[in-house]
Amino acid sequence: MSAATIRTFVSGDLKPVVALWNSALRRDPISMGRFTSWLFGDPDYWPGDDSGFFVATQERTVVGFLRAIIRRWPNDRVGLEPERGWIPALAVDPGHQRQSIGTALLQRGLAYLQALGRRHVWVCGNSGSAPGYVFPGVDQDAYAGGLALFRKHGFVIDHEPVSMSRAVVDFDVEHFHRAAWKTRQDIRVLSLGTDRVQEFLNFMATAFPGDWNMAARAKIRAGALHEVLIALQGETIVGYCQWEGEHFGPFGVTAAIRSQGIGAKLFVEAVRRIRTADGRTVWFNWADEAAARFYGRFGLKAQRRFAILRRDL
Repeated sequence: MSAATIRTFVSGDLKPVVALWNSALRRDPISMGRFTSWLFGDPDYWPGDDSGFFVATQERTVVGFLRAIIRRWPNDRVGLEPERGWIPALAVDPGHQRQSIGTALLQRGLAYLQALGRRHVWVCGNSGSAPGYVFPGVDQDAYAGGLALFRKHGFVIDHEPVSMSRAVVDFDVEHFHRAAWKTRQDIRVLSLGTDRVQEFLNFMATAFPGDWNMAARAKIRAGALHEVLIALQGETIVGYCQWEGEHFGPFGVTAAIRSQGIGAKLFVEAVRRIRTADGRTVWFNWADEAAARFYGRFGLKAQRRFAILRRDL
């Protein structure tokens, strides 16, 4: 069989790439509409030879792809992060694995990032900076071959977040509410209103610079303030959370007053509202070790284990 050819993504690759994604990344299926939004709707994607999206072909058949990203649109309050590059997705058709196709794609992606002056590469990203985000990192159980490929080429595991979930049909909101309000009764939790949006954005810029700001702005653009809660100490915002349907997060409290029950107040109130909107579960993709312990108190269980990797160029 002939060696694979690596080239830049073109329009005719769209259907075969989505089909390959769904055969190779079986725990993470994607629709044509979602893929189109993820790629073409991303301001960091520039179509053409400089896109950073590469496909591998054999005899004109798409057998693999890789997306490499540099920021072309500033990360809110963090900027373009000119020393960093990211690889949020890499896949090889199951019938063509172990033929060095993944290696060829990875080498092409690294060469692309190095030529653009990147010194640090992340797979898939870090908290507050994960452009092209689909999953936190490499699923250690489902994609063990991909994890081995990255490690073979000098990537090291930076940390290992988990995804977690639980059914909320039997979530005892009142029990958890009473426990959450045993301390810090000076805190109020309420929906974000239009009168506090500017204050909220100032809070986000100070407490959580980066991608979470952009997620919050997206919620505001969508007119979904009812899916954002804020915690107030007096009239000062000290914490927040947001959700969409049954998907919870992002979520955070000012660093100086964490571990004082404020996060519990926000989470329990969010679950209350998810349940009353007919939500049956609550889930999220990305919890580092400390966050996982927090969510475990509310009966959430780890569902997937990811490896976030990095490498210096």
